[in-house]
Amino acid sequence: MSKIIWLFVCVISLHFAISLPTAETQSALKDSSSTEHNALAPAKGKDAPKPLTLEEQNLITRERKRLSAMIIEGDKKHQQFLLKASNKIAKNILADPAISRIGTTEGKQERAVLEAYVQDSDDILNATADKCIKVLKDFFTFTNRHYSIKYNPMYADDIWYKALKTHGMDQLESEEAKILNEIGCQYADEFEKYLKSLSPAGLEKEKDLVYVQETFLENKDVLDKANYGYRYVSFFKEQQAED
Repeated sequence: MSKIIWLFVCVISLHFAISLPTAETQSALKDSSSTEHNALAPAKGKDAPKPLTLEEQNLITRERKRLSAMIIEGDKKHQQFLLKASNKIAKNILADPAISRIGTTEGKQERAVLEAYVQDSDDILNATADKCIKVLKDFFTFTNRHYSIKYNPMYADDIWYKALKTHGMDQLESEEAKILNEIGCQYADEFEKYLKSLSPAGLEKEKDLVYVQETFLENKDVLDKANYGYRYVSFFKEQQAED
């Protein structure tokens, strides 16, 4: 099972291609004298930004609500894809004659897991995020028991591994990666647009998001656009939790 899927169903922050910088790295990045950094922050020795106007404060409030709604929609798009694709895989596996013939106690128990998943996922295709995550966790816990062994050929005779591979697990992982990339790139574009609309005072208020932008400019070779978008979301959610 892909690292992307497992981290998702464990309900932790969306995974990044590289870890968040350490305090030392963050300090070094913030002290950078690069052209990109200087374009984003007021030059040393200049007057501090003027206070936010009421108009810009209202703009920031509206934009943050818009960005929050965008993130919710992105999560929903991802979850709905996983629910529908995994539901189809589970149904196809249960209809597989090789699976139907399983007579061992362990085999019957695993089949019962998929049967319960099909029922649960049928019931919540348009449910809230919390319900989606709970049900998806059941399916991907099952796949983690069997499909992660694709990286260990000596166990590749597992009937559940063969069933998952035959009925589309590789395709699910490939399509999920594409969807996550699309969503991440959208996040990057929209946060970039938001930051460009702000005055120096607004940028100071959103200094955590500005830091993400600086980090991307400093690390283009190791941080692609989609991951850059998810880093924005991580910092953005941390701000919301503190507000």
